[in-house]
Amino acid sequence: MKIYGAGSLEDIRKCTELGVAGILTNPQGFDVYYKGEMTLVEITKAILDNSTGPVFIQVHGPDRDAIVARARELHKMSDRVNAKIIADQKGFEAIRILQQEGLDCIATCLFSISQAAIAAMVGAYGICPFHSRAKDAGIDMCTVIKDIKNSYQCLPKPPVIFAVSLKSVSDVNEVLAAGVDAIALRYPLLQEMMGHVLTEKAEALFAKNWANVKGEDVSYLADSIKLQDLAE
Repeated sequence: MKIYGAGSLEDIRKCTELGVAGILTNPQGFDVYYKGEMTLVEITKAILDNSTGPVFIQVHGPDRDAIVARARELHKMSDRVNAKIIADQKGFEAIRILQQEGLDCIATCLFSISQAAIAAMVGAYGICPFHSRAKDAGIDMCTVIKDIKNSYQCLPKPPVIFAVSLKSVSDVNEVLAAGVDAIALRYPLLQEMMGHVLTEKAEALFAKNWANVKGEDVSYLADSIKLQDLAE
């Protein structure tokens, strides 16, 4: 499985420092983090300056040709720039054209196995099933993801399944167990994934052991030692 970063420039920098496979974007993030002060070209440049891997910039337009033109424009900035496009008719038509030109595209806002089938047919590089939004709408997205994964197994080069719309570690665990190929998330959730209450308890236990090893500085573990003493 691979992990992709998302969010603000600070999130992107921190995710990149940790070694994420790339960056995914969406217009909600553009709105929240750039507050109408930057054009899409300027946002793309800023993201490129703060990352090292492939960057999937979400593009839009009233029709296939407008979407294709926007994706081409941004791709000219760097070979690292790819496109993220809504999974509807005009989006799928645009994806087919762009993929034939060698520009990787992700079909996003995807909620069904039928959309996933179309994405595969037009040669999409990847798909983005929306997890928590689907749950809020009463859709069992994990079952949908498993069905997509099973149907893709017969393909020589299936689209990469990127789970997005993840609000908690529980969401992450669910989609990973369902078999997604990758997840995309902001740094705070990535940071939360690195911890576990039992890991914290183990460190507290080891803190007391380290304190009895001559020459070891355990001052940074003082709070953990105190917590372990209270637990006993």
